[in-house]
Amino acid sequence: MELHASKHRNSSRTATNRGRLWAASALSALLFGAPAFAHKTFLASERHLWGSGDTVEVELTSALEFPNIEYGPTLDRISFTSVLVANTQVQNVAFEEGQTALTVSFEAAESGFSVVAMSTHPRSGEISPEGAAAYFDEIDAELAVRQAFEDLPGSPPLNRSYSKHTKVFLCVDTCERGQEARQTPLGQALEFVGVADEARSFALVRHGEAVANQRVTIYSDRGEHTAAVTDERGVVRVDPSFSGVVLLSAIWITAPDEPSGVYHSDQATLTVLIPTS
Repeated sequence: MELHASKHRNSSRTATNRGRLWAASALSALLFGAPAFAHKTFLASERHLWGSGDTVEVELTSALEFPNIEYGPTLDRISFTSVLVANTQVQNVAFEEGQTALTVSFEAAESGFSVVAMSTHPRSGEISPEGAAAYFDEIDAELAVRQAFEDLPGSPPLNRSYSKHTKVFLCVDTCERGQEARQTPLGQALEFVGVADEARSFALVRHGEAVANQRVTIYSDRGEHTAAVTDERGVVRVDPSFSGVVLLSAIWITAPDEPSGVYHSDQATLTVLIPTS
């Protein structure tokens, strides 16, 4: 499927990996600058089934605990937005900045399965030498990568950059029409897609390729969480004990060619309604 990304007025639309690390929770550097580790960045909607003619509203937010709505970005932080309903790209998308969320809204003119996806521009910065160990602990960094940085002469800061990629699955009138969009990557650097005929199974893909043996953290809207690992097909299955609105989260770290280089992370999240088994 060819993707046509909606363009914002205030932002453009649009090396070999030396290591891959995985994380159990979000990075220390937040999308919106809130000063804490372990925030989740995600898209939320007050309901997952909308009616034809409704004005659908989805909120991009970051919060310490899912599904709280706490910190909202400005529009110029967003590099990519896609809204699909029944495999049709929605062109008239509106944005409203707020303290707790960036609200995305559109009129549900079609009926069928819907995907809203957003990504952020990369953001970079330094972590102090004193904070580097906590950062590596938080992302569960491989020992070799951690040791390479710690062996650098002196006490340099840790250079890091990060981007966030998030999705939510919704339906307008019905979830049956346009199901192909559930299983189709939208071109984000890291993203979750559905698996055919498997309501509880999701694949993690990076630039369209399956990511095997990658840790995924799964959160319920009741405050529970669990960890899973993608199989050789890049697929992870949500445990039968989880139902209702669920968040999947994964982080891919690209280690630099040199230990003094920039450690870039891509974080993917998916908010989805999981039926009771």
